[in-house]
Amino acid sequence: MFLLKRFVVLIVSSILLSSCLGKFVETDLDLLAKNEELKIIEYGQTNSLTLTKNAATGIYYNISKTNSAGLAVSSAYDIHVAYSLKTIDGKEIVKKTAADSAMFNFYTTQAFDGFKFALLLLKEGEKGTFLIPSYQAYYENPPSGVEKYAVIIAEIELVDLLSEDDKIDNYVKKKGVTITEKSTSGLRFIRTSPKTTNDSLKTGDNVSVKYNGMFLNETSFDSGTFGVVIGSSSAIPGFSEGISKLRKGEKARIIFPSSIGYGSKGSGTIPPYTPLIFDIEILTVNGL
Repeated sequence: MFLLKRFVVLIVSSILLSSCLGKFVETDLDLLAKNEELKIIEYGQTNSLTLTKNAATGIYYNISKTNSAGLAVSSAYDIHVAYSLKTIDGKEIVKKTAADSAMFNFYTTQAFDGFKFALLLLKEGEKGTFLIPSYQAYYENPPSGVEKYAVIIAEIELVDLLSEDDKIDNYVKKKGVTITEKSTSGLRFIRTSPKTTNDSLKTGDNVSVKYNGMFLNETSFDSGTFGVVIGSSSAIPGFSEGISKLRKGEKARIIFPSSIGYGSKGSGTIPPYTPLIFDIEILTVNGL
């Protein structure tokens, strides 16, 4: 009985201690946020910079170049940016000009949250200054030479937004390939072997396909052989559509957007909104 009472006391004490610690940490963060906000406001006043606060993130900003007709940023685009990062006391961290062709992708580019939030406050063609509190920046893990809890000033120009179609077109232009056919779905079909006199594929045919799946930088994410029933949902739509244009023994490269690929959710190592390349070859049809 004594042990039971002691156990209960320990549990209650632990709960109280956790509550106190939680309150202390919360209060500490609140104090940090208030002190950083005062620094940001003082910086704006000292530099005659009119700042607007984004209440959801704590970021203060000034849009120095506007473009009301510009496209709004979303995770469906790759973003061509020019930017610089420095601490509020002037220590430069990094600088990228428009000529550096710095590209940002919400799913594959490493960046602190405040940088991502800042991008969402811009439209295509706009520039802005963003004062980002440490808890939205490097916080306790800054890069070498930058102190902990540093308020970061980001100067960002959103040069261009690239859609999946833009990225595919850029790839085709860079590689100098000739598109055999472009379908209304957005699929680009590039025949890489001569046509045969074999029968066309039809709904219900069981087809064995050799494939190599790649991103637009031609990094392979999967390869092998795959069985597909024509007209079924056994493969993503872009893959099925590409196969349907071939006959046994023929080869092609197909390129298609995520709308007929893995969409806005992605799959495994494939991020959302990712156009894909497949090199495909029809090996057998109905086992022959």
